[in-house]
Amino acid sequence: MIAAALLAEVPALPLHTAGKYVAGAYIVLFVLVLVYVSIMAIRLSRIEGELGELLGMAASSPDGERARNGEEDAAARARLADGAQSLGGEPRESTPA
Repeated sequence: MIAAALLAEVPALPLHTAGKYVAGAYIVLFVLVLVYVSIMAIRLSRIEGELGELLGMAASSPDGERARNGEEDAAARARLADGAQSLGGEPRESTPA
């Protein structure tokens, strides 16, 4: 009750003097958002380039050839199952694709 009475009596900053501060705050906020978006765009383009390189390397490797032809690597599946058991999980049954 007392806080509400104090806030009611505190004069607000007049609008003609506060306008330039509000505009300045919006401009600073806009610049910060613009910088953030541009940094994220740069990072995204870099990641896309690295992903393209990795996909190219995977496609040219012998493992990539087998994966494209639909052949499964039983040794890799066994390693995954052993890893799941070592973490306390149950080994999963694999279903043919």
